[in-house]
Amino acid sequence: MDGQILANSLVTLKGTDLRMVYALLLKTNIGHLLTSKTKDVIAKLSKEESDNFTYHLEQEVNKLRNVEDQVLQVDLFLEMTRLLKLRGTKYTLEKEIVDQSILIVNDVYQQLLKQDKQFKRFAENELHSSNLQQMIKFQMSKLFNELDNSFKDFNIEDQTKFASQVNEYIQSLPEEKQSKIKKKLGVDDLTDEMVRKAIATSGSSIVFAIIVEVSGFAFYTTATSLLASFAGLFGITLPFGIYTGLTSTIAVLANPLFIVPVLLGGGALLVNHQNKSLKKKLMPIIVMQITLPFMSGGADEVSFELFMTEWNRRFNEYCKLQIELKNEDAEELKLQSNIRKTKGQISNINSSIYKEELQIRIEKQQIFNALKSSNLEDLDINEAFRKNRREYWDVNDQIVSLQQAKKVDAVNDSFFRRIGNKVSNLGTTFDIKSEEKKMEKYLYLMVEDVLKSTSPFKKLERERVQASTMNLIELHQSKNEKVTYKNSLESLLKQVSQNQSSIRQDIKAMEKQNYGLQHLNASTQQLLPASEEE
Repeated sequence: MDGQILANSLVTLKGTDLRMVYALLLKTNIGHLLTSKTKDVIAKLSKEESDNFTYHLEQEVNKLRNVEDQVLQVDLFLEMTRLLKLRGTKYTLEKEIVDQSILIVNDVYQQLLKQDKQFKRFAENELHSSNLQQMIKFQMSKLFNELDNSFKDFNIEDQTKFASQVNEYIQSLPEEKQSKIKKKLGVDDLTDEMVRKAIATSGSSIVFAIIVEVSGFAFYTTATSLLASFAGLFGITLPFGIYTGLTSTIAVLANPLFIVPVLLGGGALLVNHQNKSLKKKLMPIIVMQITLPFMSGGADEVSFELFMTEWNRRFNEYCKLQIELKNEDAEELKLQSNIRKTKGQISNINSSIYKEELQIRIEKQQIFNALKSSNLEDLDINEAFRKNRREYWDVNDQIVSLQQAKKVDAVNDSFFRRIGNKVSNLGTTFDIKSEEKKMEKYLYLMVEDVLKSTSPFKKLERERVQASTMNLIELHQSKNEKVTYKNSLESLLKQVSQNQSSIRQDIKAMEKQNYGLQHLNASTQQLLPASEEE
């Protein structure tokens, strides 16, 4: 039942009440509290009235004026699940929201039991109440207890005014409930004076507990507004009391007993941790602020439609991003496969090119060897061949002359001449080697002349070279096409990588803004409506 109440309360919480709770949980941190309290102390020393924390909340509320209620409701709900580290789920059905609300109430209840020994003792005497009711009663009773001593310091006139407003609420109840309250208070008549005396003698906490026991949680709403009206007398700054359900929160936050332990918990180096700690300490209060308006007066109509529509909008946007990422991942695999395939094709072409080039070198070497062993004078290839042949013969004649000169020097017997001849012969040897290289060069030129001719000399080898050359042209053209294609694939792959990075950033941002979406990551595609998948 608690889960249903929290869920109903959340979707019916609207306007300023919603924005105040939202600002309190999502827009409040240790820095705000510390700064506000510091400013308040300075103002107090200057004998000025100040409530900077309330002012901070008011500013945050003003910023949220144009934000739709359902957007804030979903944000508030998801923030609560994040703080409690609950696993996210879909919220496309009322039951799913209620089930998660049950976990929220139970976790916050257990958290309060651990945090507050007073609550643990209180809960032991409230076993007939639900977990949610216990938390609300406890927090409100703490506030009422703080007022007992203050009420005694009121003058009679202020006590009567306060009691009059309490009695006004009692008088609005059915006769049956009024009778029960009179009986429990031990009075014969419910006059302003009788109520005043009851509060003065028994204490506001006892009187208020009786009224709540008889009338239900509706009195809490009246009580918070009533306390706001007398805030100055109680010494509690509650200027936002006109917004039902929030005053007790401000009272608790304004209390140094709440702030100091939080601030001393870790210092500046652990501000982040302390902010989380602060929010966790706020959770029981937040649950109370959400549920109290609904539990006090209910709602004419409870509809989850706007809440679920807002959630579905975010969920479907998240699903679309997941599908986009999946498509980009598939495109990446496809491109990588095509790139590997194309690289393989290029590698095969390079192998074919190598084979054809090797074949050409083999055929040219055969022609070269044939020319070297042939009588060149008998060959009539073409004019270019004849020119290179003359150059070849001239170089050959030069080599013969050098060799003869070397022999003449070798027969001289003079000792010093032999030494000089050795030096001279060494130079001649180098000259011969150089000329031989020239001969080889002209032979290779003649090989090219043969290949360009129509001579019957080495026709088969020439035809093989021509065929390989044609194949090489086609292979290089094919290779260029494949390289161009590979480059285009790699360019597309780079773009896909950029798209993936951008989508992942968007997904991460959505997961950060909407806690729990990351838990749906594995199953988003099948959860997306069919129309969206198409």
